[in-house]
Amino acid sequence: MEQKIEKYIDNALDNIAPQFFLSSIIFGTILIFLGITFSVKKSSTRNLKTVGLVCVGVGAVAIVSGLVQM
Repeated sequence: MEQKIEKYIDNALDNIAPQFFLSSIIFGTILIFLGITFSVKKSSTRNLKTVGLVCVGVGAVAIVSGLVQM
């Protein structure tokens, strides 16, 4: 019984794995654009620029991770 459940879960995850990789690339692209927007936007605090740089970094890592896993 345990092997049947394990096989079912493996098959289900194998079928949806490409969507996870594609969503990682899309999410990374959105984060990069959001980070660039935060970095360029004039604000009275420096925190918004830092958040922008973090968003760009995380977005770049997400894109590279999605591409490597494909």
